[in-house]
Amino acid sequence: MVEAESLHMSTAKDKNPIYANMLYYGVIEDIWELNYTQFKIPVFRCKWVDNKGGVKVDENGFTLVDLNKEGDPNDQFIFASQAKQVFYVNDPNGERWSVVLTTKPKLYDRGDVCDNIEETPSFSRGLPESDDIDNEDVAYVREDCEGIYVEEDTTSRKKRKRT
Repeated sequence: MVEAESLHMSTAKDKNPIYANMLYYGVIEDIWELNYTQFKIPVFRCKWVDNKGGVKVDENGFTLVDLNKEGDPNDQFIFASQAKQVFYVNDPNGERWSVVLTTKPKLYDRGDVCDNIEETPSFSRGLPESDDIDNEDVAYVREDCEGIYVEEDTTSRKKRKRT
């Protein structure tokens, strides 16, 4: 995934264009290293998803992509530093769609990996954050239907015959 700022216009005669960030989703096809003798630059050759018909947000706020809808094949390369890691999981509700799962980059401190699970972004933009829920009001029992209490019956156990 790459986040890029670009100029957006509603029509060719638009006198008030705006700058906005666009997200581009794709799959790394190849990794190249440009060797300039004094330094090297890693670049990714990607197959991009078409943003017009290959990306959507569902009613729960999950971003879905159709990895078979290929975007512009002439714009394949990005610097490795521009990429953000995401995972694609097959959507159980749609055969051709995949759910985009974002990750938080790992922080390295003297060789040790430091993760803070509290700062990991939610997979869905539409679901409430855990801080938004008052834990005292959370009921762990359903109140919209009648319950059935089941007790273990210890008297009806049959003894096994030894052979």
